[in-house]
Amino acid sequence: MNDELAAARAAVPKGSKPKVAFLYMRGSAAVYLIGGKGSGADSLIEAAGAVDAGEEAGLDKPFTPITGEALVRAQPDVILMMTKGLESVGGIDGLVRIPGIGQTPAGMNRRVVDMEDGVLLGYGPRTPLVIDILVDRLHRT
Repeated sequence: MNDELAAARAAVPKGSKPKVAFLYMRGSAAVYLIGGKGSGADSLIEAAGAVDAGEEAGLDKPFTPITGEALVRAQPDVILMMTKGLESVGGIDGLVRIPGIGQTPAGMNRRVVDMEDGVLLGYGPRTPLVIDILVDRLHRT
């Protein structure tokens, strides 16, 4: 597994690093959170050669309720979500209608990456594959 993790990290393109905000959402329960330091997604984002927008914006808790101000401060290039969370807010169209999201570079460009709920933060033997997928999806132009 160490070899697979090393290979996944070696595939990270050199150059600029996209700022990625991990959003945990459950629209039916009105749960709207942005990940920060210690969210679990932060380590995947870093391993995929990107910058955790929440952590960079100074969010020092794993999860913080989303506010327009927090999103404006984070200015993510890409939003990362679990698939069911994205579905729960009405897909990308519903997501960009949430206050603040449409005003970020990610929202304006509709740059949203979603992954199956059990895979994204499941960790374990599939982690190198998750990193490979994130490298591909986060670094697309």
